[in-house]
Amino acid sequence: MKFVETAQPVSEINLASLDTFVQEDLMGCFAKLRAENPVSWHQHLDSGKNGFWAFVRYNDIIEIILDTETFTSSDGIQVMFEDDMPHASQHSMLEMDPPEHSKYRKIVSPEFTPRACAKIEPQIQRRVSQLLDNMESKAEGDFIEDFATPLPMGVFFDLMGVAEADHARVLELAERNFFAADPTFGGDKTGTAEAGREIQEYGRWLGRQRRQDPKDDVMSVLAHSKVDDELLSVDELGSFFGLLGSAGADTTRSSLAYGLDALTMFPEQKDLWLTDINAHATTAADEIIRWTSAGLHMRRTATRDVEKGGREIKKGDKVSVWFVSGNRDDEIFDEPHAFKVARQPNPHMSFGLKGPHFCLGAHLSKLEIRIAFTSLLKRFPNIEAKEPLKRLRSNFVNAPIAQPAQF
Repeated sequence: MKFVETAQPVSEINLASLDTFVQEDLMGCFAKLRAENPVSWHQHLDSGKNGFWAFVRYNDIIEIILDTETFTSSDGIQVMFEDDMPHASQHSMLEMDPPEHSKYRKIVSPEFTPRACAKIEPQIQRRVSQLLDNMESKAEGDFIEDFATPLPMGVFFDLMGVAEADHARVLELAERNFFAADPTFGGDKTGTAEAGREIQEYGRWLGRQRRQDPKDDVMSVLAHSKVDDELLSVDELGSFFGLLGSAGADTTRSSLAYGLDALTMFPEQKDLWLTDINAHATTAADEIIRWTSAGLHMRRTATRDVEKGGREIKKGDKVSVWFVSGNRDDEIFDEPHAFKVARQPNPHMSFGLKGPHFCLGAHLSKLEIRIAFTSLLKRFPNIEAKEPLKRLRSNFVNAPIAQPAQF
């Protein structure tokens, strides 16, 4: 997202309103908050009947996410949901604190280590090559539809063991889970909750299948895993499926789309990458992930009265940390609003950076992005987006809707 200064006074910037997130000056709004009101209160019906506190500076964000005793995940991870609204993240390890969270994370983390991800690298490369083969027959198309969506979803289907006959249905549910609050997809957050519950229902069904007939996939591992000597419940299997599908596949899709958008917006950086595609791949992948900030915020809830940044936060208040703002904090990043494929160091917080909730799929996401862009630039060195990305009307995920591109 390019930087555009905002003309709004800081008192009128409202992160609880979803309309804020389709404005051109979004990055300008965060810059003004960091400078003038780094711990601020936001309230709007788009984000539930209760408002929330927003932390937008890098170091403040780290402090919040490390203090799991004062700021719990157990009451929800999105500011838009209240206690009376069921949603996809409920019963998942995202809404657990240590030590409970650690027990569940330990089950699946071996499937996402660098060594485990390296084993599926040939599989990812095959999917990338197939998609690029299909693109070669066209001069232009929708990059999200032709490449950015089918690649990470295909990798997820392979990992979890989703039958090809079910691919379209699960993809449709994943999109509704994130997109339903946008007018294009209905504009009602209840649709987000409904889609999330349907994703979990599919995961419960698949988990029952794998208990009877295990395969060589992550769902089979989960179906036969235990916590405190008890097999995971069917509900827990559904939550794992929803978490790994909705979070992992969709965030990587956003990074692929915003990566192409950035290379089009900064052609000199694309030219630099093309001078040695393999050599720049690792740093460029990290910069794409920083630039995208696919997960805009995470929510916590205060477990006690506490003072932070000169603000009196009450027990039960919703507290949000804005990774998208931390990733543009000029106290941490040199020229934060510039896209630099060789940026080093790059301590972006798109995966959470520190703490027990560091993104489980970080290694897999980096691997997919690295393979995708090295292959893409070798095959289509002149590829570019034909128009700026349209952002989803969401304050939780930084998801693009469509991306016409010239291959």
